[in-house]
Amino acid sequence: MPENPAVTSAIDGEKLEDIVGLCLSGGGYRAMVFHAGAIFRLNQLSLLGKLDRISSVSGGSMAAAALALAYPDFQYDDNDRVTNLEETFLVPVLKQAEDSIDVASGFAGLNPFSSAAAESARSYNNNLTRGATLADLPRKPTFIFNATSLLTGNAFRFRRDFVADWKIGQFTGLNLKLADVVAASAAFPPFLSPAIVNLSSGALAEESGGSLAIAPYIEKAVLTDGGVYDNLGTETVWKRCRTVLVSNAGRPFEFETDPKENWLQQSLRVLGIAMDQSEDLRERILMHAFLIGARKGAMWGLNSGAEDDAARPQLLPPAELKAARAVSTRLWRMPRDTQALLLKAGYAHAAASIRKHYGVQQGGPIDVPEDGWPTP
Repeated sequence: MPENPAVTSAIDGEKLEDIVGLCLSGGGYRAMVFHAGAIFRLNQLSLLGKLDRISSVSGGSMAAAALALAYPDFQYDDNDRVTNLEETFLVPVLKQAEDSIDVASGFAGLNPFSSAAAESARSYNNNLTRGATLADLPRKPTFIFNATSLLTGNAFRFRRDFVADWKIGQFTGLNLKLADVVAASAAFPPFLSPAIVNLSSGALAEESGGSLAIAPYIEKAVLTDGGVYDNLGTETVWKRCRTVLVSNAGRPFEFETDPKENWLQQSLRVLGIAMDQSEDLRERILMHAFLIGARKGAMWGLNSGAEDDAARPQLLPPAELKAARAVSTRLWRMPRDTQALLLKAGYAHAAASIRKHYGVQQGGPIDVPEDGWPTP
């Protein structure tokens, strides 16, 4: 995409810096594994060490948690490529993909002494985070895990140095387990939602206080899936980074010939429509920013090539593209052949989009390197 640092339109923020951000969308285990494939391609292009911000929601936050805890153990070769990405990052991701949690966690929500989010967090702690807290996140890149506040309707952000809702303010001093953060980001409504975060033990920075810096908003956060607010996880990267990379594994929107009329299925359909339209709007804004030079980077997702075969990644045959798009948004035990398919799909989509939109030099060679894409 063309680069024009002189652009000063409203689409260019005053806090913009010449740094690189990566956004990992929601989409359950499908997204987690798809993003893992894309991250392997980023590593082949020596980009992991150049990332400044990583923003995630829902299934993307599962991948982000594994990636964040792997960073301190990364070993790099002379070309700035991580040589131990599989054992440090991919192994826990695929371990999580073997653990079915959505049904059991959903039923736990009926237990007055537990919650669906708490049950989900136990699984994430066992497979991905292993007792880590927000304080254990690396200083660089800055990892931002996003949920949606049911109290304010805003994005609720978790970082190493603070948690925040801009209408309330920034809280420091909260000793939060990373597994609970992932569970909040992935609290898909209505079955895995809400996630409750006690804020009373934290300190609210006075200079950050918003119009809702009062009780009950400063006492607890009642959260649902981050994808309800922004399923691409772009907002906290868009405002800061001139280079934006977006990996989108949200389930492609499907037409229905016979929409259900019962309250539950109708509500889920309405939620799906609203989220799809919000996602489309964010994609259009970002693509426009790429075109006018307000941002540079690339965006890839499962929709690429679905209606225009010319846009399909060369590495992904039509049958595999169709199969990857059909994987459900579930937190179910994923068969190994499905894991392999999504790893390849994430790798192939990232490779094609980065080469086309971010530049041939940054996109790397067309031929697949000897190490290729990851496999289970």
